[in-house]
Amino acid sequence: MPEIAVRPAWPADLVDIASIYGHYVSATTVTLDETPPDGAAWGNRYWALAERGLPFLVAEADGRVAGYAYCAPWKTRSAYRYCVEESIYLAPWATGRRIGGALLDRTLDECARIGIREVIAVLTSETGAPESSSFHLHRSRRFEVAGRLKGVGFKNATSIDTVIMQRALTGPDRAGVAPGTRR
Repeated sequence: MPEIAVRPAWPADLVDIASIYGHYVSATTVTLDETPPDGAAWGNRYWALAERGLPFLVAEADGRVAGYAYCAPWKTRSAYRYCVEESIYLAPWATGRRIGGALLDRTLDECARIGIREVIAVLTSETGAPESSSFHLHRSRRFEVAGRLKGVGFKNATSIDTVIMQRALTGPDRAGVAPGTRR
C-alpha cells in the first residue's frame, strides 16, 4: 500500500482536482455535471469553502494528488448551517488503494472539529448501488441510506437516480456555534 498523506487543498492543487473531476464528468454518471467546471469555477468554489471554514482536502500518494474531498453547505437556508454535503473523488489510478477511506476519515474528523452535526453524501445510481465501492465506503463509515430520488438526473441518454446517505456526527455540544468558529 502506498503512503497516503491527507492535507488541506491549496490553490495550486486545483489543476489536478479539475483533471480528476473532469474524468468523472466526461466518462461516467458518477456526477450529474455534464460540462467540467473551468479553473475559475474551481477557484470560486475553493475560496467560498475556505471563507466558510469548511474542509477541502487532498490525498497524495506516489508523490502526486490522488484524490480530493470537500464539504459544501447542504442548503442555503440558515437553519441548515450544521449540515454539509461531502464530495469525494479519486484519480482513476488511485482507486482500490484505501485512499478514499483516508480522505473520508479526515473529512469527517474536520467536520466534527468545526461543529458540523450531519454529513450528507449524494450518490448516483452508478455509485449508490449496494455493490459499488462508494456505497461500501460510506457504509463502512456509518453512513445510512436516508432515501432514494428516482429519475432526478438525465445524462448520457440515461435516467439517473440519486441515493442520499447520511451520517450524524457526535461530539461536544456546540449549540449556537456556527461551523468554522471556535468557542
